[in-house]
Amino acid sequence: MDASRLLAVLDDIEAEMEGGLVRHLASIMQQYTAARDSPTVDNATAIQRAVGALIEYTELGRFSQYPPSKSGVLVAIGGESRLGPGLKNRLISLLSVPGQTTAGIVTAMNALNADISTFRKACLQTRAGLRALGITPHTIPAGEFEVGVLIPEALVDHKLSSLLKELGTWNNIVRGFQEVTGDEEREVSVVGLASGSYETYIPLGLAAATYLSMTIDKVLEWYLKVLEIRKHRQELKELGAPIAEAGLIKKHEKDLVENGIQELAKEIVKKAHPKVEPNRKHELITHLSISIRQITRFVDKGGTVEVAATPPDASVEPDSISEEATQEEKTTYEDMLNEYRKLSEQVQKISAIMQSGSALGRLPARPEPILQIESDIEVDDSPKEKTSRRKAEKTN
Repeated sequence: MDASRLLAVLDDIEAEMEGGLVRHLASIMQQYTAARDSPTVDNATAIQRAVGALIEYTELGRFSQYPPSKSGVLVAIGGESRLGPGLKNRLISLLSVPGQTTAGIVTAMNALNADISTFRKACLQTRAGLRALGITPHTIPAGEFEVGVLIPEALVDHKLSSLLKELGTWNNIVRGFQEVTGDEEREVSVVGLASGSYETYIPLGLAAATYLSMTIDKVLEWYLKVLEIRKHRQELKELGAPIAEAGLIKKHEKDLVENGIQELAKEIVKKAHPKVEPNRKHELITHLSISIRQITRFVDKGGTVEVAATPPDASVEPDSISEEATQEEKTTYEDMLNEYRKLSEQVQKISAIMQSGSALGRLPARPEPILQIESDIEVDDSPKEKTSRRKAEKTN
């Protein structure tokens, strides 16, 4: 586990605790304790309000859309059930025990509070220790993006040659998305390799991050659709109902993914940067189709990819001015309003990329591949192509 990324997660944990989680838990405790101590007083509305506030806080908090790499750190340190959706489910389960008395709920809530307090204390101590050792939290500069590739050990069988091949594939994948955006820097750079696991982090610009996050979202959509088809097919089988031939269903599943890959590649290239030569667009569609297929196969075999960024600060709309304002004041107000609109649009773009980019965190465990993705010959047109071009230039 990378220490700087661990520290970033610990900072997020304390921000969530300090930002309202501790307060909401205390409010629920207070309402249930009052109900226990005064059984003749109807405290149901206040309890529902307190519980609803905590549930809303966990659903809207930073851990509701946490990227897979950070979620992995959170799971490793035991935080999954103490924050975000995990805490919400734990609370709902605690309050839904059949026959539970108010006194029993207070006892259970006390235990929950004590557990979270112990966890928070351990996080604070670790956080302070890492900072004392000179570790700084990993951050992504504002306006920049980072694609994280999380390679399961089983996918490369602990072999360096297999790992290098997988990284080479991702080099080609990212370069294809960069070229669509008109990025002249074709060699992919790496900003981080997490120790203790096969994780690679690559910087991306806004446009490339947009297209890659679109792809991640689509892969999730295809995978969940195939899972749903298989689920209903199994249900019909268990009910003894007649179902379509297995071959036809498998063909439908395959076509769903393959057609989706082709459509997505064409959609992305249609938005290509003006610097991209028109005669390169057909090649780019082929390149991107292969890249998207490789991403889909990678995810199907248990891998995860994400696009992350620093959450943008919410912009504040300027206060309106009176009709009696001077022309200079009106001009200043219009400039501020235009800046607010630009910032709001930027915030919406980054938020959408982050949401799509973390989508694979919602995938269930993938013990074995279920998608029928055929292998492609990997595209690598830079070193060899550039060498051949240089030779041709010398010949001419």
